[in-house]
Amino acid sequence: MNGNNTLKTTKYEGVYSKELKNLYQGKPDISYYIVYRTNGDQIKKTVGKRSQRMTPAKAYQIKNDILYEIRHGISDHNEKDVLFKSIVDMWYKDKKDKLKSITQDRQRLDNYASALFTKKVKDINAKDIKKIYDHMMKVNLSEQTFKKTYSMIKRVINHAVENDYIKRAPIIKLNLSIKDKKTTEIYSNEMINRYLNVIQNYEDKTFSQIVKFIFCTGMRRTESLKMKWSDYSYENSTVKISDAKSGQDEIYYLSNTAKELIELQRGKTKTFIFEKEPGELINPSRLTYHAAKMKERAVLPNHYRPLHSLRHHFGTLLARNGLNAFKIQKMMTHKDIKTTQRYIDLADSEIVNDLNMIEQNITINWVKYIKNLKWFNE
Repeated sequence: MNGNNTLKTTKYEGVYSKELKNLYQGKPDISYYIVYRTNGDQIKKTVGKRSQRMTPAKAYQIKNDILYEIRHGISDHNEKDVLFKSIVDMWYKDKKDKLKSITQDRQRLDNYASALFTKKVKDINAKDIKKIYDHMMKVNLSEQTFKKTYSMIKRVINHAVENDYIKRAPIIKLNLSIKDKKTTEIYSNEMINRYLNVIQNYEDKTFSQIVKFIFCTGMRRTESLKMKWSDYSYENSTVKISDAKSGQDEIYYLSNTAKELIELQRGKTKTFIFEKEPGELINPSRLTYHAAKMKERAVLPNHYRPLHSLRHHFGTLLARNGLNAFKIQKMMTHKDIKTTQRYIDLADSEIVNDLNMIEQNITINWVKYIKNLKWFNE
């Protein structure tokens, strides 16, 4: 079968099988494919799984029915033009019970790749992706956000090809150099005070409170919006985030100030601690929009991310104040201690700078002291 080792032949001509990772009745499930020709093209089509009651015999009958329709001009069974939104919908339907991050991934496509929804998949090209990139940069989104969005676009297209929703993926040669953001945004006291003043006086008090909370906890954007009253404990100074970025439930520890900000919401919201409408989850893109406006008013550097930079600031403060890497890892819910280590390294470099400054002052004062000695001036 054209050198494709993943498909196995069956005793039925033009019918192939592929073993899947998921189990059915204690054994790997099997997907069945048929292969036929129409208009000079070879078509490979999935017709069902063993878990869906498909058998090689049924697949063979489907293939024969298709060939009959082709021969008698009923249908050529060739590829039809498929819109990008259609394969997004099919990807979501296929994956919604298997991927924990599916809702967030779908929102990313809806928010940033909707310009592709009305395009035929086969017509998508590098210019379309570049337009998405330019728009995201214009509204001060990070290159990493674009990178995740572009990755999602490719994953959806590949899923469509693997499941025969489309015949082939469009060729997209994107000549962009995306930086790998490993830097940590550093705030001077003047910068952070200016930012906090803008946040305090921002006209939308709901979003003002959320950004204050992120400043006090270092919590991730989406996690701050997921907080529920049922998962908050004033007595234990904790809040549980269900299905956090790590893929599991995470516990955040709350300072007195963080708890005060939560308590200010009591009676104003129903299910989630922060809501715009009773019981309604706030869309993360709305928080990003308001945070970007606050950042602009505070005249912060363009490359500073309005929310994630506050998370970095929080981690740096913990390291500066002597917390060890394992405590910081626990407080910031890092999966990998290497992620935490950059805050420790940053604090270490500042210690060296402080030491050099102290040494310089000591040296200057020592010289002054010597010069003031009576015997030095004799």
